[in-house]
Amino acid sequence: MAGGFSVLTMTRGERLCYNEGKRENALDGAGRSGRMSVSVLLTNLVGLFLMIGVGFVAVRVGVLPASATTPLTALLMKITLPATIFVSMLRPFEAEFLGDALLMFGLGFLFHISYVILSQPLSRLFRVPKGRRGMWALCCSFCNNGFMGYPVAYALFGEEGMALAVMLGVPFNLLLYSLGAKLAASDGEAEKEAATVSWGKVLFSAVNLAIVLGLTFYCLQVSVPEAVLTPVQYLSDITTPLSMLVTGMNLAEGKLSDALLDRDVRSICLVRLLLFPILTWAVVELLPIANPMAVGVVIIIMAMPCAAATVVIGEEYGGCVELGARAVFVSSLLCIVTIPLISLLV
Repeated sequence: MAGGFSVLTMTRGERLCYNEGKRENALDGAGRSGRMSVSVLLTNLVGLFLMIGVGFVAVRVGVLPASATTPLTALLMKITLPATIFVSMLRPFEAEFLGDALLMFGLGFLFHISYVILSQPLSRLFRVPKGRRGMWALCCSFCNNGFMGYPVAYALFGEEGMALAVMLGVPFNLLLYSLGAKLAASDGEAEKEAATVSWGKVLFSAVNLAIVLGLTFYCLQVSVPEAVLTPVQYLSDITTPLSMLVTGMNLAEGKLSDALLDRDVRSICLVRLLLFPILTWAVVELLPIANPMAVGVVIIIMAMPCAAATVVIGEEYGGCVELGARAVFVSSLLCIVTIPLISLLV
C-alpha cells in the first residue's frame, strides 16, 4: 500500500475502525437499497479473475509444477482459510450481526436441502443416465463455498461478509458428508450405499474448528493480544490470492475439449451456475432480510462453481468420479463469465 500503510501495523482499536471502513466501502456507490454497486462488484471480480489467470499461466509456462496444487491446497484449507475465518469473527458484539448469522445458518440448510431435492427430477429431465445421477445431483447442489466462496466474499464484502459466508457454509459441511455421500454412493454398488460417514473428519476439520473458536471469541468478546493477532492476520491476508492462484493452477491441468463434449457436464453447469443462483435470488428477494449485505453474500456464494470436494466424495463413496472432475473443471472456468452476470442481481 502507498506510504507503507498496512492494517498489520495498527492497534486493535484502529483495526476495528479500519474494518468498519472496509464494510462501508463494500457498500459504497450503492443506491437506497444499500447494496454494492455493479461497478464495484465487477471491478473486484476482475481483480480476482486476474489472479486466477496468474495461476493458470504459471503452470502452463512451467514456473510452477502442477503437483504444487496439493501442498498449496493443504496450506489454504488447513492454515490460511481457518485464520481468515477466525479473524473475521473478531468484531464488537452486535445483536443484529448475531441475528444475521443465525439467518445465514438457516438459509444454508434451506438452499442445500432444497437443491438436493430439486436435482432429482432435474437429473431425469436432462436424461442423465443411471450410474451418473448421484454425482450429477451432488455437483449441482453443492457449490465451492470454502475454496472460492469465502475468499470471494471477503474480497467483495469485507470481514462482515466473510463472517456471514462462513455461517452460510456451516450446513454445507454437515450436508455434503451426509446427503452428499449418499448421492455419490447411489451411483455405485448397492452395498456402497451403506457407507458410513466419518463424522470425526467432518466436525473436527480445521475450518469448523476455526468457526467454533471464532464464534466463542465473538460471543465472549475475548481480546486477542496483538502479538498473536498480527501473525494470524498475516496468514489471513494470504487466503484470497492463494485460493485464486490454486484455482488457476487446477484449470491449467484440464482438457476443456473433452469435458465440453460431455452433455451431462454442460447440464450441470447450466443448473449450478445459472438456474440455482437465479432461484436463490428469487427466494431471498421474497424474504424480509434487513441486511442487504446478507442478500449479496447469499447470491454470490450460491453462484460459485461445483465444490471441489465432490470429487473426493465420489472417490470415497463410489460415485462417478470422471463426471465430478469434469464438472468441477468446466464450472470453475465458466464461472469467470457467469459470476459477473449473477452479480448484476445483487
